[in-house]
Amino acid sequence: MKMLNVKAHSKLLFAGPITIASSAIVISLVMPQIARASTSTLTPVSPQQLVSWIQADRPISLTGTVTGATSFPLPMPSVLKSSNPASVLSGSTSETFNVWSNGAGSLRAQQVTSAGETDLYMNPGSVWYWDSNTFTATNEASSGASKIGEAGFSNPGSTAVQIVDKLSAYATLSVSGSVMVAGRPAYTLSLVPNAQDSLIGSVKIAVDGLTHIPVRIQVFPKNSSTPAASFGFDTLTFAPQPDSIFSFTPPPGANVVERGSASGTASGGGGSLKTKVIGTGFDSVWVQALSAKQRSAMGGIVKSLTTISTPLGAGYLYTTPIFQAIVLSNGTVVAGPVDTTRLLQVVGEL
Repeated sequence: MKMLNVKAHSKLLFAGPITIASSAIVISLVMPQIARASTSTLTPVSPQQLVSWIQADRPISLTGTVTGATSFPLPMPSVLKSSNPASVLSGSTSETFNVWSNGAGSLRAQQVTSAGETDLYMNPGSVWYWDSNTFTATNEASSGASKIGEAGFSNPGSTAVQIVDKLSAYATLSVSGSVMVAGRPAYTLSLVPNAQDSLIGSVKIAVDGLTHIPVRIQVFPKNSSTPAASFGFDTLTFAPQPDSIFSFTPPPGANVVERGSASGTASGGGGSLKTKVIGTGFDSVWVQALSAKQRSAMGGIVKSLTTISTPLGAGYLYTTPIFQAIVLSNGTVVAGPVDTTRLLQVVGEL
């Protein structure tokens, strides 16, 4: 789905559930409480047919709102500096974006909050990121992946392709019926992990019944009918979009920052940080050494976590319904959508 071909490298401890096979430990994972109406009967299809639709690269013009939500908190950089960073470990998270695509390689994503407005403008060969709060316009002439991550934006299409490409070989696939997403009937492709030590019970991808594009992703914990993470459209309209929607010129007086092409590694303020992945599919575990800056920023949260004994000494356990992380005393993070036993096994192999 080139129309929304965006890969977010966002927040450190949330990558596991949906982008389970990607190279970064993230989790803007992105997820939504999508509007639900009555189900609608669609022509029966096979799981293989849904997979082929998801993998198809079909640009299309659209506009809508996308919401990402989790039933657990995500420690974000903006709150790590607060006087009580441990407080971010309670509650849930939700973010909503307005999105537009022209079906020809241009995308705009907008988020409006009480703090101001952020906009991501992606056009062939040019990416602008606008932050009204700091009155800063950042231009990245190539992929713009780092600013996309900072914007916290991803999309059901590109995420669904990653899931199918990287995880379908490690799951049992089925079509579990039709649902209504953003007021439109959609098929549901279910992936049930084969790995016994995975915390994930299933991943469900809703595919629009008419256009055949992915419109929602939900991640369910084992033995639960309530999604722990979801990401998809609340509203969705397929129609031509005016060129003006995708055009951006920094306003007078704006702070304009020029940046080069984004690298494939995560920036930690102290050089590039590479992530090592151990295992495959839903059994994957990420190992990453934090920079000194990251360790300092996370200090308040780490101290509030449960202390756990590991083969490499004391560690701190961060747990959610669909993924866990162990922060070792040397600043190494071991994380994945797996149980504690699996994480400790990987620690013992480091």
